[in-house]
Amino acid sequence: MSFLAPLMLVGLAGLLVPVVIHLIGRRRAKVVRFAALDFLLASKRKTARRLRLRERLLFLVRALVSLAIPLALAKPVTSCRTGGPQVTRGPQAAVLVIDDSFGAGYRLGGRTILAHEVEEARRILDQLGPEAEVAIVRASEASTNPGELSRDHLRLRDTLANLEPSARPADLNRALARAAQLLAGSSHRQHTVFLLSPVPAAALRAGEPPWGADGPALRVVDVRGDSPLPNRAVVHASVEPDPSTGSRGIAVTAEIANFGPDAIEGLGVSLRVAGRIVATGTVDLRPGERQPKRFLATLPPGKRAAEIDVELAGDALPIDDRRWLHTEVRDEVRVLLVDGDPRTTRHDDELFYLEAALRPGDRADSGTAVTTITADDLGDARLDDFDVVVLANVHALPAERVTVLERWVRAGGGLMVTLGDRTTAADYAKTMSPLLPQTLADPVDATWGATPDERASRALHLTKWDADHPIFAAFSADAPELRDASYTRAFLLGPTTDTTDRKVLARFTNGATALVEAMRGDGRILLYTSTIDRDWNDLAIHAGYLPLVQQAIRYLARKQQHRLDDDILVGRGVALPTLELTRLEVRAPEGKGAVFEGDRLAGRSVVRFLGTEHPGIYRVIGTDAAGGARERDELAFAVNLDPRGSDLTPADPTRLPPSGTGEGAGAEPGRRRVELWHAVAAGLLLLLLIESLLVVRS
Repeated sequence: MSFLAPLMLVGLAGLLVPVVIHLIGRRRAKVVRFAALDFLLASKRKTARRLRLRERLLFLVRALVSLAIPLALAKPVTSCRTGGPQVTRGPQAAVLVIDDSFGAGYRLGGRTILAHEVEEARRILDQLGPEAEVAIVRASEASTNPGELSRDHLRLRDTLANLEPSARPADLNRALARAAQLLAGSSHRQHTVFLLSPVPAAALRAGEPPWGADGPALRVVDVRGDSPLPNRAVVHASVEPDPSTGSRGIAVTAEIANFGPDAIEGLGVSLRVAGRIVATGTVDLRPGERQPKRFLATLPPGKRAAEIDVELAGDALPIDDRRWLHTEVRDEVRVLLVDGDPRTTRHDDELFYLEAALRPGDRADSGTAVTTITADDLGDARLDDFDVVVLANVHALPAERVTVLERWVRAGGGLMVTLGDRTTAADYAKTMSPLLPQTLADPVDATWGATPDERASRALHLTKWDADHPIFAAFSADAPELRDASYTRAFLLGPTTDTTDRKVLARFTNGATALVEAMRGDGRILLYTSTIDRDWNDLAIHAGYLPLVQQAIRYLARKQQHRLDDDILVGRGVALPTLELTRLEVRAPEGKGAVFEGDRLAGRSVVRFLGTEHPGIYRVIGTDAAGGARERDELAFAVNLDPRGSDLTPADPTRLPPSGTGEGAGAEPGRRRVELWHAVAAGLLLLLLIESLLVVRS
C-alpha cells in the first residue's frame, strides 16, 4: 500500500485527542460510605456495566475517526494483478487492434474469441472516456479497413458490433504497424495500443518489428487467459488421376494437422464427391503432428467435373475442418509433331525432349495423344484429326501446304512453330508468313567469340513473361525454373506495326522476343524463337520445361488443364481464361460474385478475379457469341483457408514489440491501481454516524 499525499499522515497525531478527552472526562469524587446507598448501587450494577461499555465504544469510535481523517486525506492506494490492461481516463490517443481472423471464430466458453474481444474492447472504450481519440484496426491479413482516430464513440461501438470473423489469418505485424502510424499523427502525448488477440505465433513475422523502443505503449488483452486452444484442421488436399480405379478414378490425399497439446485417436475423416460421402476413415495424431490420409474414388458418371471436399469431425473451430477441391475429366489433346531434324540417335532427335514432356514416363494417362511425322509426310496428314500441330525446326513449307495449315488454324486449330538451324529467315519470308505472328530476322549468337569461361555470363535468359497468361499460370512470379535456363542462340523478329492480333508473351534479357502469340480466325499460333531441344538452350533440362510445353499445348488446343494440385487461398487473385466468351459471371459460395463483360472482357485472353473472400467452390457462367449461357466446368475453382491461421499456439511474449513505457511486451497480466481512500472516507462517515448515536444515547 502507498499514499498519494503521505504528508497528511501527520494528522495521525490526532489519535491522542479522544484519549485526552476521556481521561479529562473521568471525575474522581471522595468516597463516603453510606449504608443506604450500598443497597441502591447493588440494584444498579447492571446499568453501570452498560454505561461503561457505551463509554468504551464511544472512545473506540472517536479513536477510529481520528485515524480515518488523516488516512482519507493521505489517499491510500494499492495494486492488484489483473488479466485486463491498465486503462487511464482522459485526453489521449488509443488504437484497439482486434483479431478478426478466422481463428477468432474459435468457440471458448460458448462464445467465439471475437465475441470476448469485442466485450473487452467495449469495456476499454468506456474506461478511456469521451475525451480519448480512439481507432479500431482489424488484424486479419490484408484487411481493407485502415481505421482512423475519432471521438465518435457511438460509431466506434457500431463498428465493434458489426465485427465478424473473416476467412483470413491474422497479420499482427501489419496491424500493429498501422496502429503506430495512426498514433504518430496524433497531437496527444499519451499513445497506447490495445492488442486484443490470442497472439498466435503464426501471426507474428520475425525480423519485422512494427515500431522501436520509442513507439506507443502496448497493452495485450488475451481473452483466453491460460486456457490452451487445441485445434485440428485439414491443412492441404490434392487430387490426381488414378487409372487403377478406371478412367474416372481419382486419388485424394488430405493432410490433417493436430495443433493441440494432446494426442488424438480415431479422428473421423470423410470424403465427399459431388455432395455425397463416398469414403470415411480415421486418423491418429500425436501433439503437433501432421499426417496424410489417402482416399480412392471415382467421379460420378455423366459429369465432366465434380466438387470434392474432405471434412473432419467438428471441433471448437469448424471453419478449418473442411477443404475443397474441384477436378474434371481431362480431354485428351491430339498433337501432331512435325520433326524438322530427325536423327537415328534418339536423344539427338529434335523432338526427343518434347515427346518426353508431353508423355512423361510414356504414361497412358498423360492426357496427350502424340503422333510424330517428318515434314515430308505432312502433306498426307489429316489435320482435322488433331488439335495442335507443332512445326519443330522445319524447313520452309511449300505454299500449298501453308495454305492448308492456315485454313486449318483459322477453323480453330492450334499451331506452334519452333526454330533452329534448319530454318532461315529468307526462306520463311517467301512462304511461311501466313503461319507466323511476325516475320523472322537473322538469328543472334549471344556467346559468339566468347571464351569457355565467358559463355555462361553472356548467355541469354528468359525474363518479363506475362504472368497472367494461362501458359505461365503454373509458375510463381520469380520462377527460377524458367529464369535459370541459358540461351546461346535465338532468332530476332522483324519490325511490325500490327499489334491487333499478336502479343509478346516472354522476352530475353537483351529485350529480344522469346515467345509471341497471334490469333488467326478461331485459331491460335505460338512462335518460339529458339529450339525446342538443347541445341540452342538448356531449358529442356530445367524443371520449367515440362509444365511450360504442356500448358502451351493445352492452351493452343483450348483445353486448359485444371491444375489438380492448385491450392488457391482466400484473398488471392485467380486468372481465368476468357475462351473468347462475351460474358463471364463468377459466383462465389455465399452467392456474391463478379461479372466481366464489355470493356472488361474485350480483347483479353485472361481476366483476374479478386473476390475470393470465402472458402468453397466458385462457379463460372460463360456466355458465347451466340448468346448461349451455361456453367463452364473447366473454369470453376476451389478456394481454401490459409493453413497458417489454424495454428493458435501462443507466441513467445518477447516476439511482441517493446512497449513505449519501457515495460516490455505486457503479455503477462499487469497490475491495476486500486484507490482505497474512497472506502476510508465512506467508513469515516459511518463512524461519525455511530458516534452521534452513542452521544445521544448517553
